[in-house]
Amino acid sequence: MNILLTGANGFIGQHLLLSLREAGHHIYCCVRQLPSLPIADVTYIKNDFTKSTDVQDWLPHVQNMDVVINAVGIIQETNKVSFDAIHCVAPCALFLACKQARVKQVIQISALGAEDQAITPFLNSKKAADDFLTDLNIRSIIIYPSIVYGRGGNSFELFKAWANLPIVPLIAQGSQMIQPIYIDDLAQAVVNLIQSPPEKALRVAAVGAEPINMKTFLSTIRLWLTAQTTMPSLSIPISLMQTMSKLGDFAHLSLINSDNLQMLQRGNTAPVDDFIQHTRVKPRSIQTALADMLIEQADRPQAALYFLSPLLRLSIAFVWIMTGIVSAFIFPISESYALLAKVGVTGIFAPVALFGAAVLDFVLGILTLIGYRLKWVGIAQLLVMLGYTVLISLYLPEFWWHPYGALTKNIPMAVAILIMIALDNRK
Repeated sequence: MNILLTGANGFIGQHLLLSLREAGHHIYCCVRQLPSLPIADVTYIKNDFTKSTDVQDWLPHVQNMDVVINAVGIIQETNKVSFDAIHCVAPCALFLACKQARVKQVIQISALGAEDQAITPFLNSKKAADDFLTDLNIRSIIIYPSIVYGRGGNSFELFKAWANLPIVPLIAQGSQMIQPIYIDDLAQAVVNLIQSPPEKALRVAAVGAEPINMKTFLSTIRLWLTAQTTMPSLSIPISLMQTMSKLGDFAHLSLINSDNLQMLQRGNTAPVDDFIQHTRVKPRSIQTALADMLIEQADRPQAALYFLSPLLRLSIAFVWIMTGIVSAFIFPISESYALLAKVGVTGIFAPVALFGAAVLDFVLGILTLIGYRLKWVGIAQLLVMLGYTVLISLYLPEFWWHPYGALTKNIPMAVAILIMIALDNRK
């Protein structure tokens, strides 16, 4: 079959692509950026969901398609991308184009919780597109996945890091009920539904073998990752988490915010029998799935770096910001001018050099803090440090022997910046 797949670069989309290709289908992938190393026998279509908001944007792509699968989704809104645009406006235009082009089958990857009383903007945007597709009266399948986990998934990377902490924080003792589904089971379910489509429109929850609480889920991952049978934990009161989530809303954090906390507290479970009946896939338990997912050498370092990576960036930002503030407002200006005079900077050029350098340090710190183009900001920091080090080495070499390591600290600082750049590139 000819299958159009949107969101092919995402975690779910990538697995659907490989499974559908292995099943012998020809896949047309709608992606925002074309891959540098395309997969053989796959056709790539450059398409930006934020701009494809009209039926005419989609009609050329859905012509002669047997199946269209929408697997696009975001978990955090930005100033440029909203839930409504990505989850509703563009998909509705796509679905309407499918009806006009008489596409045989449309599959919408939604989210568990959007099928009835949606409680967050994320779920409401999914529900709006789901309802629009249902009202079109075309052959459609709407799949409501629970938490989807597997190697390469952002959520699984978070869970690994969370479970790997020396003391694992649990919200209200980790009593929240979830029913995560392994990505391979979800992908196989989609393949089976395409090969043996239902006779009428279908809505089905995609969930794991059985509900488990968050504490059990994390302790199982910890056992798989570290072989530790015990999990020291710390229960965080829900009232404290609510306060932290409001701070997360203010800081636009994707992991800690009011919506995610509300969805977690509500629970994320559904009966598994319908899923088995319609897809002919018996989902694996978390224990079985992890046993099938052989642990790799990089799993433990990645888990350790998950939380250390942002801490590294924040600590580097702190150094640059504090350097700018101390230079401009705290350290005695007369002493700063005296040091500049030894370098040969005097007169009108002294305040320009002093406050110009302070502003530069402060700006580099702020850019690091917000994570703006870290590669180029990091390179700028290295060049500034190199310039400072060369000048001080030539005119104030005694700082190499200063007991507080005024210059020797530049060496580990440079290495830290290089690691920050490397970790950012890995994303």
